[in-house]
Amino acid sequence: MKLGFIGLGNLGYPLAMSLVRAGHDVTVSDLRRDAGTKLIEAGASWSDDIAGVCRGSEAVITALPSPEASRAVVENADGVFDHLTKGNCWIEMSTTDFEDIQRQAKVAGEKGFNVLECPVTGGVHLAHTGEITVLVGGEMDIYERYKPILGVMGKEVIHLGPLGNASVVKVVTNMLAFIHLVAAGEGMMLAAKQGVDLGAAYKAIRASSGNSFVHETESQLILNGSYNINFTMDLACKDLRFAGQIAEKLNVPIELGSMTRQIFERARNLFGGEAWSPQVVKMLEDACGQPLRAPGFPETLVAE
Repeated sequence: MKLGFIGLGNLGYPLAMSLVRAGHDVTVSDLRRDAGTKLIEAGASWSDDIAGVCRGSEAVITALPSPEASRAVVENADGVFDHLTKGNCWIEMSTTDFEDIQRQAKVAGEKGFNVLECPVTGGVHLAHTGEITVLVGGEMDIYERYKPILGVMGKEVIHLGPLGNASVVKVVTNMLAFIHLVAAGEGMMLAAKQGVDLGAAYKAIRASSGNSFVHETESQLILNGSYNINFTMDLACKDLRFAGQIAEKLNVPIELGSMTRQIFERARNLFGGEAWSPQVVKMLEDACGQPLRAPGFPETLVAE
């Protein structure tokens, strides 16, 4: 397919690269030209404006850091909705609010465009290998049309029903991941204070009923001391805020989710919004005077 891709950050870049490597004709754009250097070297085209990204594209994909950024790129003057050819598709891969994507889809429909929401989950390292999970909301016939390109970017592609459903499930998965991250830090701290070798403790937890995907991945980066999961504290707080908003709209009390949001907000105040999200555990390390470290763990899960 001829595709457009806007947003080449920690997540967008590897997703776009998977499409380029699969042989699709991809035109990319970002606020930073250097973000597209490797993609251009791999065969992508560059456009300095949204009109160029949309020109001739059967679908335009956005992977942006916030709903505000998405609205600016898609809906503002000279945005995607001004340049995408009728009958083609906007694929939103950003994490957004379920009511916002439904509103945007209504606007798109009035202009003659199709919409799919396709947030991804599993971690940036899996985006680099094409093994991330793609959650899809939208009409079945549109999903079937674009499923082949979604399958290039992700190993498992799951259709969750109407627009809005995928955004809710994505926020749920992130909320659970952040809860698991805080819990993993507390569990490892108990082991460390007892004097247990943390490399051995990591293996024991991984082989136990207390294991989680987050422990298998992010605990390694805590034990290394880099915390570098390529996902920032700002993004974590945004997703936890979304979870709170959804819970309020649906009248669901989420005690663990609310407590975890408070913990992450404190961590962001201490370490800054650009700190990596696993650094939330550093608050516990500092409070206990006990770094959680063990030899042999990687600095990052992304293989260059």
